Amino acid sequence: MMRTRWLQRFSLILACIAVALAAALLVLPARWLMLVLPTHWPLAIVDAAGTIWRGSALVALGPPGARTTLPQPFHWRAGWEQGLRLQLEHPWLGCVWALRPGLSGLGLAPCTLRLPAGVLAAVGMPLNTIKPSGRLDLRWPGMRLPYRGGVPDGPLLTLDWTEAGSALSLIQPLGDYRLTLHGRDNTAQIGLATTRGVLELEGSGALHPRQGLSFSGTAQPAARATPQQIAGLQAMLSAIGRRSGNATLLQIGR
Repeated sequence: MMRTRWLQRFSLILACIAVALAAALLVLPARWLMLVLPTHWPLAIVDAAGTIWRGSALVALGPPGARTTLPQPFHWRAGWEQGLRLQLEHPWLGCVWALRPGLSGLGLAPCTLRLPAGVLAAVGMPLNTIKPSGRLDLRWPGMRLPYRGGVPDGPLLTLDWTEAGSALSLIQPLGDYRLTLHGRDNTAQIGLATTRGVLELEGSGALHPRQGLSFSGTAQPAARATPQQIAGLQAMLSAIGRRSGNATLLQIGR
């Protein structure tokens, strides 16, 4: 009899604790999310309002120490649909973006993002030197990002820089360019190519979770560029890297 009463009281205590924890989770401040994202990710939450289930936050893009904060906040709402599901909305997103936190990683739904090219300055040299302009269009497939920093295999990101320009160049626009990221052997392989333009950009590199970013490429006037266009590119080409003949060498990392 005493044992039965003790078990009933213990069950009641556990139920009260569970209700209290559930109530606490419902009102946890959104600012707690600032501690969730790994510090090495190229994305950080710099300010947040509301709760972790429904709120808004300002997001910064770029590597640690050189991030650029987007001018408009993201809005989110969380729910339960075969697991926890977080929906994000932002004027620059081409969809209501769904994220699914799991035990081993963060699931990302496919989506697109359009934003001004000025945010490229957050990447660092040499992009912060040229003060880029134009439009960026990013698109990515569905994937799962491990919390421990691993890189999934397959396509990761395609970035198109359209009507690219620079404050250091008299030539506007410079052209259109495409950068791709493809996961292989726990490394994001980077490729840069020119779609069209009087300035040709080419290069390749890698982004490793532990070793960081490495990239090497060239920037040079296109073969069809006129003498006037070539002259208008020289100030920018001299500012972004070491010259080698008609080309400027682009080097990031090791």
